[in-house]
Parts: sequence; C-alpha cells; structure tokens
Amino acid sequence: MEVCERNSEVPAKCSFEDALNLTGFGKYNFFMLTTCCCLIMAMYLDIFGFSVVLPSVACDLGLTTSQQGMLSAVSLIGIMASSYAWGICADTLGRRTTLLFAMPVGVILGLAVSVAPTFETLAVLKFLSGAFTASANAAAFVLQGESVPCRQRSRFMFLMASATMVVQFVICSIGLPIFRLTFRINIAWLSLDYRPWRLLLQIISLPGILGVIGLLFMKESPKFLLSKGQDDAAINVLKSIYRWNTGLHPNTYPVTSVFLEETLRSEDVDTSFVRRMWNQTAPLFKPPLLKNSLKLYYMLLCAYMTSTGYTMWLPTMTNAYFNGEDSSGKTFCEVASTAATSSSSNSTTVTDCDNVIQPLTLYAVMFYSGLSGTLNILLTFLVEPLGKRRTTHLIFCASIVCGILLLFVRVPLLSIILFYNFLYVALILGNVNTYLVELNPTYLRGMATCLSVLVARGFGFFSVQLIASMLADHCTPMVSGYIALVISGLIVSIFLPPDVKKTEDQVPRDIQQTEYYNNISAENEKTQI
Repeated sequence: MEVCERNSEVPAKCSFEDALNLTGFGKYNFFMLTTCCCLIMAMYLDIFGFSVVLPSVACDLGLTTSQQGMLSAVSLIGIMASSYAWGICADTLGRRTTLLFAMPVGVILGLAVSVAPTFETLAVLKFLSGAFTASANAAAFVLQGESVPCRQRSRFMFLMASATMVVQFVICSIGLPIFRLTFRINIAWLSLDYRPWRLLLQIISLPGILGVIGLLFMKESPKFLLSKGQDDAAINVLKSIYRWNTGLHPNTYPVTSVFLEETLRSEDVDTSFVRRMWNQTAPLFKPPLLKNSLKLYYMLLCAYMTSTGYTMWLPTMTNAYFNGEDSSGKTFCEVASTAATSSSSNSTTVTDCDNVIQPLTLYAVMFYSGLSGTLNILLTFLVEPLGKRRTTHLIFCASIVCGILLLFVRVPLLSIILFYNFLYVALILGNVNTYLVELNPTYLRGMATCLSVLVARGFGFFSVQLIASMLADHCTPMVSGYIALVISGLIVSIFLPPDVKKTEDQVPRDIQQTEYYNNISAENEKTQI
C-alpha cells in the first residue's frame, strides 16, 4: 500500500483517508455537521412535529379518529415510499446534489401543509413533504461520514443522531408559548382560519430552510467524486476543506493524487432504472456484504420497533400517572392498560380548540426528548475510548435492564424513568449509521442508509398498530415480547465486526500534520491572495 508523502517535494499520492486527514479538522467539519443536523431535524420535525399539533388540527377541522390516524401515518408512508429512490439518487447523482434537489421541495411542501384548508389537502401534502424530506436520511449521513476525518467520524455520526432525538423537545419548547395564543384570522381566499397550530408548523420549517442555505456553501463528498472517476474535482474539494479548516492557501495542500482502497463499479449509461435499483440493492444482500447488512438491519428492527412504537404512545402512557388517579402501588402495565381502556371508551367531544393540548403533555414529551438527546451527546465521548461495538452493547444492556425492572417496579416516578430509558435503545442509530458508511463500498452507501429508514420506519409503523391492539388487555406479555426482541438485538450485536484500532505509526500523524502546517504557514503568507 502506498503511503502519503508529506515532506517530499514530489507530488504526493495518498489513500483517500490519508488525504482527508491532511485537510485538518475545523470550521468546515463543524459547518457541515450543523448543516446536516438541520436537514435531519427537518425530516424528523416533518414526522413528529405534526403529531404534536394533531389534536388542534382535529378540533379545528372536525376530523374523525380514522382521519387522525391517517394523518399520523401518512408522513411515514411517504418516507417509506421514496427512500429507495433517494438512495439510488445519492449513489448515482451525488449526496449534495440529491439534497439540493429534494430538500427545498420538501421545505416548500411543509410550508404548504400549514395553510392546507381540508383533510384531503393535508393528507396529500404531508405525504409529499415526507417523501421529499426523506432524502436527508439517505444522503446527509453519508455526506457527513465521507467528509470528516476517520478519527472524528463516529463522534460526528452520534451528534447527527442526536438531532433526531431532540426534535420533540424543540417543537414542544416552541409550542408551549404558541399554544397559549388564541387568535383566529379568517383568510377567505384560502378558505381557512389561520390558527396557532398553523404558525407552529411554519416555524418548525426553519431548520430545513437553514439546512438548504448551508448546503449552498458545502461541497460534494470527495469520496463520491473519486468513485465516479472525477479525480480533479475530488482534489479541489479536498483543497477547499483544507482551506476552511486550516486557513492556509489551497495550493499548499500537499496531495495531488488520491486513490480509493476499494474496487470501483463500472456503470452502463444505458442501464434501465429498474436495473439500477437492482444493482444498488442486490450487492448489499450478497456475500461478502450480506452478513453485516443482516446484522445491522436486524438491530435497527429491534430498536425501532421498540422505540418508535412506544414513543407514539408516550403522552398517553405518561399522562396516565398525572390524571388525578392514584397510581401508587401499581406496575407500569396496570397504569398504562387502564389509561388505554379509558381513552378508547371516551367519547366526549372536545369543543374548546384553544385548550385541547395540555401543557403537561408537552412537558412530558420535552423531558423524554431532551434526556434522549443529552444521553446521545454523552455517548459521543464514550464511543472513541469504548469503540462502536462496546457502546452498542452498553445501549442494548441498559435498555434490557430497564425493561425487565419496568415489569415489577410499583413506584410511579421510577416507572416513568425506567419506561423512558427502555425506549432509549434507539440510541444505537449513530453507531449503525457509522457501520453502514464504513462497511459498505462508496457506491452503495446511500442505498444502505436509505434502507435503514425503510426498516426503522416500516417496522415502527407496524409496532404502533400492534401496541394499539394489545395495550389495553395484554400489556405485560406485550412488553415482555419487546424485551425479548431487544435481547435478540444484543445477541446479534455481539457478532459485529471488531473496531479497527489505530496502529502505532498512525498516532503521530496529527503531530506531523501540525508541524507541517506550522512549517508552511510562512510560505503561505507569500502565496495567499
């Protein structure tokens, strides 16, 4: 293997990872992280944001229970329907190119949802906005993973996953003051009344807008460009990252030739779209990628059937402890089953649309979301010393212990804490996305991450329906089944590939790199424009 020459006057030839490490670590990486986090938040706000305003929407528009259920699910359906196509686009057209096309459309559709006058238009627009914002998961994680040096990659992927955890905290924090407003402005030409929930939907479109603006200043993934044979364009991107991070002139970047340590796939321009879909999917489920794909997607299945399924019922289960009834001395399932039975039998029509969303519900969701985001950030500091595999084991084990205790504890506050921690099995997302980026060749990474959305959201949607049918009468066996599911995820995670440890000759690279920057800083002053 060729080694990157740093101090030679001869133009250096580096592996991609060496070349990326030589760009330094600084402003570009943090700006990229902020941009990608905004894009990911836009997608998840599109999913979970509407669930917060749904009671007000239902009251204003007089929606039936089945119509409310459709609006809750339609974004997930849109995401599942389009993720496959975005994965292909990310792997064939480019990560940044895909985002620049899809995300502005998704943001505009999201704003259109806020002024939809009827159930039918709401449903169509929510489906379309979810379909376009799904591009963020297919491309943003890969763009980030291929633009940050390997030493910081796992940490940055965890930080991006944190953005998915705090969306409910964000929308509830904004929603608390907005839902205290009582205005009603009639807009005749749109045939609607402008109400606080419409204002909230417009405000939560801001992360998507900021993400799109940030993309205008970002570059395409240099690894994607290399995989397409665009070596000069890849070198120019690396030089740009180098200038952002170091403040030095691009001409002082020592690398002039980069090679990928993987076999590139030849493409046939006349290949049909269906054939491209097959070409982008089949390799993930054939040796040598098959084993890792099955492990990672099964772990996601276990985590998101549990987390997404119960998260949709979080307000109902939490409010059951604060509805005035005595819950002391009762297990979690005894309290939750009673609440589910009462909810299903309650036929009272709500007429006060200004107070339909109780502050207690928002505070409960804020606490759950804020705590999950905090834990995810803490994991970013553990993933480097512990490694991805051990960190994944830790998350699974903590969730299993909390789930088992949840079946027996009869202290209300402790039951709530255990319930929340049981759902934090979703914290494996950062590690799983890192594995998907590192274990798959460049031309399959967009598809690999988009399939993770299909698995996570598809089985999450199925789980919501399963919990709805079993919560009232079969809570204990149902929770036990989910605990067994998480245990199976832990067993599978034991067989993940071991983390690659840095060799001794890699340790001083950062020192050599710093010395190199210092040595050429004086020369840079002469050449910088």
